Amino acid sequence: MIRHLLFDLDDTLYPPSASLGGTIERRMVEFTAGRLGIDFASAALKRREGIKNCGSTLEWLQKNYGVTDAESYFAYVHPESELAELPFDPKLRPFLLSLGKPMSVLTNGPMPHAARVLHFLGIDDIFLGVYDILYNNLKGKPHPESYCRALEASGFTIEETVFFDDSPKYIEGFRALGGKGVLVGPGEPLDPATPRVASIYNIEEFI
Repeated sequence: MIRHLLFDLDDTLYPPSASLGGTIERRMVEFTAGRLGIDFASAALKRREGIKNCGSTLEWLQKNYGVTDAESYFAYVHPESELAELPFDPKLRPFLLSLGKPMSVLTNGPMPHAARVLHFLGIDDIFLGVYDILYNNLKGKPHPESYCRALEASGFTIEETVFFDDSPKYIEGFRALGGKGVLVGPGEPLDPATPRVASIYNIEEFI
């Protein structure tokens, strides 16, 4: 029985059509280009290949290029001005509340970003907890510990939880632990058996 809903934040609780998700990725590539001293296109290619075996861009930069100043990375990728890239959705709060389930957020972003976005969307007070990349000691999704620590803190088991994310890799990480995951947004799952919905507004059939 599903008793708990676990959500990713970016490109999940707001749609990928919002410009924020795309500009976050662009700033990740810009940061990479600056640190590696290469052009944007080369950085984009290196990042695309490198993160296949890592949970996040920062983890890849740490492992392969000795980047240690996570604060500088987060400050560049998530500036305070980022809310200008996100439209307000007045339907989101009533929809989430209508689901009638305890909810939590698990994000590979930092808490200042998560708090900023959730407050702007008017939903920062409806979650049991928001578990960011710092909560997980910079080892975020799809590392098993990131899911387990969030579930333990929320007080629910993986069998009681359904996880929603826009990344096939992160959904597969949750499913590998025996959990139920649903891909949100466009794109094909790594596993054809993974369910997918067009947007957050299509998730009711899974709960």
